[in-house]
Amino acid sequence: MIKEIASVIIVLLVVIFFITKSKYMLSKKRAAKNLNAFLKANYGTNLKHTDLYRFFNTATMNPNCFKAVIYEVENPKIEMYLTFDASKIADQKDVKSMYPDGLSFHQSYIQKQEVVASQAIIDDKMIALGVSLEWGYDVITLTFIKEYTETEIAQKEQFFLNLFRKEDTDKFGYYHSFKLELIFCDTQYPSLLHFVEKENGVWFLKDISLNENDATFKETRDAIILKTQHYLKTLNPKLKLHNYYGTYVNKTDFNRVIYVEYTENIRTEKELKEAEKGVYVSPVNGYVVVYWNLFKKQAQHIAFVALKEHLSIKEILVYQKENLLSK
Repeated sequence: MIKEIASVIIVLLVVIFFITKSKYMLSKKRAAKNLNAFLKANYGTNLKHTDLYRFFNTATMNPNCFKAVIYEVENPKIEMYLTFDASKIADQKDVKSMYPDGLSFHQSYIQKQEVVASQAIIDDKMIALGVSLEWGYDVITLTFIKEYTETEIAQKEQFFLNLFRKEDTDKFGYYHSFKLELIFCDTQYPSLLHFVEKENGVWFLKDISLNENDATFKETRDAIILKTQHYLKTLNPKLKLHNYYGTYVNKTDFNRVIYVEYTENIRTEKELKEAEKGVYVSPVNGYVVVYWNLFKKQAQHIAFVALKEHLSIKEILVYQKENLLSK
């Protein structure tokens, strides 16, 4: 009874709070006008905003809190998010960060200018090597303008990474890992993802995988699944794919790919219902590994491996790639 009364009181307090706050709530139109006043007073016509929306949450409890993307007119690559109080922004010289140790808006603007300038220098050096760059949130796209061998591609990637290592990559927005998306001039060849990780403060190129967002990936996976399902049916009709998979691309021959996917036993509807009643137990009992040739579009090797203890897809690929390289 006491808990119910307390809950009702809390709800009433929240409602009263919102009613009181709503009297002073600024419209989105007014927020935009005040933001424009701030930008014009401090930056003239250099900066504009887009994607303005109310950013109200229980942390701020401020109905006049808004968020917007601010960008430089002459160089739209220079853009920052700004969270601000619409009732105060018009008269402010700068806006403090929401975080204790965060940069103010102006400090973020200066830093973003420096970052984009540094990226432009790297862009120019890479384009001279026949590679164009596009900087994303957690993916940097390398588009190879001409046809190159795997060795040449590796050399160009390493050249990029050497340039990248010289920068303050935290300012770039890359902290522990990111991906290089490799796009080739031959559109018939799928794009790849090369994983990059920081170890002891130094960035290193790691494994390469097929890019699941590439238009040809579904076609490749469908072909592998068709081959795999036929193999499992012949080997053991009770086995089926678990729909959790991973890929590894040979760094010296992009046509050679390892595809691994968990397997499980086919269960009846009764068995599924019984499993739901008890403690969850992973149905995974093994995995299928396929050595696939992208150019020939066929499997060079396929096998089922039973698992006595759980291994992650990443651990399985680490083990299997040694077999691929030795074949």
